[in-house]
Amino acid sequence: MSTESLTVSADQVERFRDHGAIVLRDLLDCEQVELLAAGIERNLAQPSELAIRTEDRDGPGAFFEDFCNWQRIGEFERLIRELPLAAIAGALTGSSEVRLFHDHVLVKEAGTTAPTPWH
Repeated sequence: MSTESLTVSADQVERFRDHGAIVLRDLLDCEQVELLAAGIERNLAQPSELAIRTEDRDGPGAFFEDFCNWQRIGEFERLIRELPLAAIAGALTGSSEVRLFHDHVLVKEAGTTAPTPWH
């Protein structure tokens, strides 16, 4: 898995520190996005006991969310362990230590009328 594109520029760091958030476009390559998508599909097929699925009885689709799955979904764990995402977060925040609090998967199916719960 390539990690070449996983860096942030001094300009991005400055914008993050000025605004508190930025969009990092094209951070992941196609292989990494496909791995993440596979992990999401696995999570949908094998939700944890924390999962919530909200459906609108009168409309199509659903809203799905699940928490704290990176240790049981291999694709998520691989991305966390193999990519320098923590180093990028550290560079943006100026921190020498970054900790993963938890992961949170949110999937809203196309066409759903189910409301998105607060998250």
